[in-house]
This record gives sequence, C-alpha cells and structure tokens, in this order.
Amino acid sequence: MESFEGQIIEEQDIIDVTPEQPTQPEKECKTCKQKGLTKGQWVMLTASFYILFSAIYGTIKIIQELLQHIP
Repeated sequence: MESFEGQIIEEQDIIDVTPEQPTQPEKECKTCKQKGLTKGQWVMLTASFYILFSAIYGTIKIIQELLQHIP
C-alpha cells in the first residue's frame, strides 16, 4: 500500500474568486434595444442582394460567351 501525503486546507486558506453581484442592474446597451430593420434598411438590403446576384449571374454568362468563341 502506498503512503499518501497531503495537506489539510483550512477554510480561511481558501480564496473566494467568485465575482460579486452588482447591487444595481446594469444598463442595457443600445444594440439590445433596437427594434429591427427599418423599411429603408430592408430596401437597401434587398437592393444589395439583387446587385450581388446579378453580378454573379452576369459574370457567369460572360464567361460562357467567351468560352463559346474559343476554338
């Protein structure tokens, strides 16, 4: 049987590292209070996606046309 040496830790030797709870509730940040996208933001988002996908589609079509003319 192996002997095991250890040390007894007393309660006063333990350091409490838990954060203290604030006494007052923290204020919410501005982003938490946002309602959502406005109508103008939805229009801009839709237009952005349209431009993105039309650019991708146009690029693919241009490449296809160029490949057809190569012998």
